[in-house]
Amino acid sequence: MCHVRANAPNFYRLLLRIDQDYADQTREQGCRCGGVLHSARYPRKPRGVSCEARCHCDFRHSFCCAGCRRRTTPFSVRFLGRRVYVGAIMVTVSATRASAGSAAAMRQLDALGVPPATIARWRKWWTTDFVSTPFWTLGQAAFMPPIDTGLAPVSLLERFVATRPPEPLLCLLLWLAPLTSASAMGAVSEGR
Repeated sequence: MCHVRANAPNFYRLLLRIDQDYADQTREQGCRCGGVLHSARYPRKPRGVSCEARCHCDFRHSFCCAGCRRRTTPFSVRFLGRRVYVGAIMVTVSATRASAGSAAAMRQLDALGVPPATIARWRKWWTTDFVSTPFWTLGQAAFMPPIDTGLAPVSLLERFVATRPPEPLLCLLLWLAPLTSASAMGAVSEGR
């Protein structure tokens, strides 16, 4: 389904560069109070990525204001919130399980070692929590015909395969990036 292997080191190198661009934009904007933002990135120990790719996912960009001390975390294409698995793995595993992928795809997923209970939580998040977010409420208008939310994220990924080849997983992660940071969403909603 994905034209990019969700565990390829080069893919995560690209995601790290995109996250760095988001971080640079956030730092340039400064804090809401007008203060200067200083780097306050924090370590991550992501699950599901290969040893070669792990070095591209071992921290999350974040900033702390020199004035008000408020933390600002930029958008990310590597992480979907505070989950311990990286976003690409969460999307790929959820999509493959939802679509009852091929036997080879299922074996690859089993090799990642994601527990069935975790996959069930992700599936529930996609079909209930995700579709109730303001992000989805506004974002679903971009898809015609409408996305089958009962099959998310596979239905989203299929739409990106059809409309934005050759990197549908990357395009979906870019589209989901606003969900990855409450502090950055606050700055966007304030018109910054």
